[in-house]
Amino acid sequence: MSAIGVLGEDETDCHTVAELIRRIVDAPVGRGVAIKRQYPPTGGCSMLRRKLASYARALVRDGCTAVIVVHDLDRNPSNGELNDINELRTRIERELAKIDDSVHRCICIPVEEIEAWFWSDQAVLDDVAKGHGKASISPHNICKPKELLRGLSAKAHRKAVYSTNENPRLARILDLDICAKYCESFRMLRTFVARHASY
Repeated sequence: MSAIGVLGEDETDCHTVAELIRRIVDAPVGRGVAIKRQYPPTGGCSMLRRKLASYARALVRDGCTAVIVVHDLDRNPSNGELNDINELRTRIERELAKIDDSVHRCICIPVEEIEAWFWSDQAVLDDVAKGHGKASISPHNICKPKELLRGLSAKAHRKAVYSTNENPRLARILDLDICAKYCESFRMLRTFVARHASY
C-alpha cells in the first residue's frame, strides 16, 4: 500500500485533504492509500513554512513516497491584494529540495484558501446555507471564502453554524469533477494523487 504525506497549515486542512485523497483514489482506481499528516501544533502558514523541511523529512522517514504541501495564498494585510503565487511556490520548492529526490512532491496552493473549492459546488453551498448561496465558476476570485461561508450559514440558521471543523465532512460530498473544472489547484492535486497513489 502506498503512503502519501500531507503537510498543511492546520489539522482541519490536513483532514480535509485526506478525505479528498481517499475519494480520488477509491473512485477511479479502487485501491487504498495510507495518508500521514503533519501540521504545526499552533497552526498558521508562517510556522508551516519554517518547519516544512523537517516535517517533510519526518513523513519520508515514516514511509511516504509522495508529499503534498497545501498552503493558502493569503492576502497582504497592508493592501488586501493576493500574495505572489510564484514567490510562494518558489519558497516551498526550496524547502522540499531538502528531502530525498526520489520522493514525489505536489505543491497545492488554493486561491485564496481551501474553502474556495466548496464554492464550486452548489450542493455543498446548499448544505451549508440552505439555498442562500450561489456556486461560482471562478472560486479563486472569491475574497475571504471561509468568512462568506460562515455568513451564509448565519443567514440560513439565524446564527453562524458553519466552522472549518465541517470541512472534512463537506469534502466527502464535494463533486470532484465540478471542483476540478473550476479550481485549478484542486485539479492539479487530483492529477497528482491519481498518478502517484500506487507508489
